[in-house]
Amino acid sequence: MKSFIFDVLKKLKDQGEDLSSLNFILPSKRAGVFLKQELSTVVNKTIFSPNIISIEEFVEDLAQLKSITNTELLFEFYNSYLALTPKKEQEPFESFSKWAQILLQDFNEIDRYLIPQDKIFDYLGAIKELDHWSLEDNKTEIVKNYLKFWDKLKLYYKHYTETLITKNEGYQGLIYRQAAEKIKNYCLNTKQKHIFLGFNALNTAEETIIQELLKNNLAEIFWDIDETFIENKIH
Repeated sequence: MKSFIFDVLKKLKDQGEDLSSLNFILPSKRAGVFLKQELSTVVNKTIFSPNIISIEEFVEDLAQLKSITNTELLFEFYNSYLALTPKKEQEPFESFSKWAQILLQDFNEIDRYLIPQDKIFDYLGAIKELDHWSLEDNKTEIVKNYLKFWDKLKLYYKHYTETLITKNEGYQGLIYRQAAEKIKNYCLNTKQKHIFLGFNALNTAEETIIQELLKNNLAEIFWDIDETFIENKIH
């Protein structure tokens, strides 16, 4: 039984595509290993290997940002926190790190799904005020500081992301957002064809990037799913 990757490569070859000149973009590096194996069974002559990269490598190239470790990201965020927080309100790194890691995960999802940053932070701040009966005049000092923190989330995010971009670094979500913002310019400056295959779910940034490439006839995408799901308009 032939594999999905084999079928895609054979179809591209039958279409007369020069496989060496294509950019293959896959969900992971591991999938690239299988593609190279199948390539040797489809092609019966010596060719230059095509460019085979993961989606994360592709968006890093687009965004011109390098992914750094979670530990490095946490320390960078702590620097932003210290820069924007009055000294008397600053927490030691040990207690800061407990809630900051969760917040960084939220930043990541906000960016991967291209959620408007200002709107979501304003919304979260308003929700927290409602949670703590913000209309009451006699708020405790703890509640005041808590609400103040949520009001400053937008500033933390802005300072943090701008610092990372200045250093040509980023976390996954920020890299995806920057790539999505640069995809139109990329399309104007490339003639290479991109082949996306093996994906089963896309975040909003990935959808934006792939749709722009498809719109400019710079890509094809192959789904490993039953034809029923394509033919049925509901799906």
